[in-house]
Amino acid sequence: MSSAGDNTGISSTGDQARNVQLQARTSEQGSVFQAAGDLSVHHDSSGLRRPLPHAERVPVPPGLNGLPRRPAAAFVGRDAALTALRQALEDKPGAGVISQAVLGLGGVGKSELALQYAHRHRQDYELVWWIDADSPDRIRTGLAALAQALTCGIDSVAAEQATVEEAAGWAVSWLAAHPGWLVIFDNVEEVADVEPYLAGLAHGHVLITTRRDVGWQHLDIAPVRLELLSRPAAIALLAGLIGPPDSANAGALEDLAEQLGDLPLALTQAGAYIARTPRMTLTRYLDLLKNVPARVYATATPAGGDAERVVAKVLTLSHTRIQAINPLAIRVLNLLACYAPDNLPCSVLDTLPETDPIQAGEALALLASYSLITLTPSPADLQHGEPEDLVSVHRLIQAVTLHQLTPDQRDHNHQVAAELILDALPDDPDTIDDWPAYRALLPHALSVLPPGSPGLRRLAAYLGASGDYSTAVQLQQDLCTHAVATLGAEHPDTLTARHNLAVWMGEAGDAATARDQLAALLPIRESVQGAEHPGTLAVRHQLAYWTGRAGDAAAARDQLAALLPIRESVQGAEHPGTLAVRHQLAYWTGRAGDAAAARDQFAALLPHPRASPGRRTRRDPEGPGQPHLLDGCGGGRDRRPRPVRRPAPHPRARARRRTSQHFDHPAQPRPLDGEGGGEGAGW
Repeated sequence: MSSAGDNTGISSTGDQARNVQLQARTSEQGSVFQAAGDLSVHHDSSGLRRPLPHAERVPVPPGLNGLPRRPAAAFVGRDAALTALRQALEDKPGAGVISQAVLGLGGVGKSELALQYAHRHRQDYELVWWIDADSPDRIRTGLAALAQALTCGIDSVAAEQATVEEAAGWAVSWLAAHPGWLVIFDNVEEVADVEPYLAGLAHGHVLITTRRDVGWQHLDIAPVRLELLSRPAAIALLAGLIGPPDSANAGALEDLAEQLGDLPLALTQAGAYIARTPRMTLTRYLDLLKNVPARVYATATPAGGDAERVVAKVLTLSHTRIQAINPLAIRVLNLLACYAPDNLPCSVLDTLPETDPIQAGEALALLASYSLITLTPSPADLQHGEPEDLVSVHRLIQAVTLHQLTPDQRDHNHQVAAELILDALPDDPDTIDDWPAYRALLPHALSVLPPGSPGLRRLAAYLGASGDYSTAVQLQQDLCTHAVATLGAEHPDTLTARHNLAVWMGEAGDAATARDQLAALLPIRESVQGAEHPGTLAVRHQLAYWTGRAGDAAAARDQLAALLPIRESVQGAEHPGTLAVRHQLAYWTGRAGDAAAARDQFAALLPHPRASPGRRTRRDPEGPGQPHLLDGCGGGRDRRPRPVRRPAPHPRARARRRTSQHFDHPAQPRPLDGEGGGEGAGW
């Protein structure tokens, strides 16, 4: 939360906080600087300049207040951080200046924490002084302002005539000669900007706020990392800002805190916006936020002011700096803004055009050093197939980043982000080795892949293969709707989408609906593709299966008996699809009450090697005990998964395996893989 107001460098004296405007000279002819808000620094070389007084002899003027503003009244959830700061500054042993840094995301409240600390402990120091420190020039200006504030009552003429460099040097001399002070360097961009001043000090406390997380260790500074607010603290902050009656709406407050990601600056912006905008209620703001988030984040409140300024301004400052250092980092941030906020595998960026993984890694490191992203290194117990390093971006940073782009730029970045995800998705969603990669990429793929993308079809297949049937149903419904709208109701791809939707609905527990949808699909398949097309045969096979699962074993048996001669005629007696029909026919014959006939059918089927149980397959990773599951209409591929440390399956998948190992239902025909239900698609 930016707390460096436009009056930094104003010396306030006495209880009435009377502001005294100070002037200092610049050593460059003709230059004019705007120094820390209202403090103007002008050049005037006429006459002899009087020297500044000896620094060690100048006391602190009574009532000097060097803070930019009063701390915010609404300040919650930071007691532990305040305690950590106090301990770091008070308990650190050794001689010399004691320094501590507060590190965190822009907008997380670093400046506000420092301001709260300084205000609460101002009686413990002879002097408290705040310096805007986002550039070397502003640091010098802030120190010059300190020199003028200290000397204005002793020799105001000397203070007026001093150059900025002279006044800043004098201020450092004063700090070196006196104990009992606290200086806050707010928003330091580079460690090198403050290091020379720290080296020359022997007493006092220095508090630094920064977005950079590198370079502090050699100064013996272990930064306090300021995290997002806890959810209860975020709700309390919103309630205090908004006031009654909306402050009693716990559910809406929870929703808003979730939407804003518990980021203090955004919470403060939202609370002030709601409280100060006529007829704006919490519910209306939530609707506005959900519909046009970037517009809200990038709109200042009517009152303006630092505490209410937009997240966009915070990011604009970071963008400008990073663009000057490494333009690729901004390009990477624009792409990251397109994905889901959390835990994108960094390897997705490996195929970024016109760069290489090392350059992409350097860009990520720069963004992380400015706390615009969070990098999570791979754990020591990383499993096979899991992504090594992950990157997360706060959702508000994403929204504002995208809002700052033109529509064409946003479209371009979404397209590139989608291509990167498509490249990263493994080819075969049935391969257990690839499930960790699919799991990591899933939320990001859903964010960027366009409707109907081949990647979305692979994701739906992965979700079903891994046992997350309810999510597979949701995604498959979207694919089906898009196919109908863009291709037409009778396009082969639309029929395939409908087929797979029915399958996943059955797997999700609704066998009757799966049966009814396949029954409605069958005559369309026959009309469009013919009675002997592999897609049509796959629908008939699935229809029989789900008819049995819905409770009618006799009907399932009869449908399979009618299908078997067609399979044999079209695909041959040894085709995996034909063998699968024989397997299920035997099963449902037994379930229909004729155990002897089922026994004889299984006995006749057993000699066929491709019908033998025991091989690990997509739907039976455990192997022995499960009826053999064949790999599609075209067969041909005899997948033998490599030995792996198998990831924990979805609970439904575990339950299904337990059930199927007791032969409560037969081996299930698979969904269709090929477009249009062609050869090799399904059973």
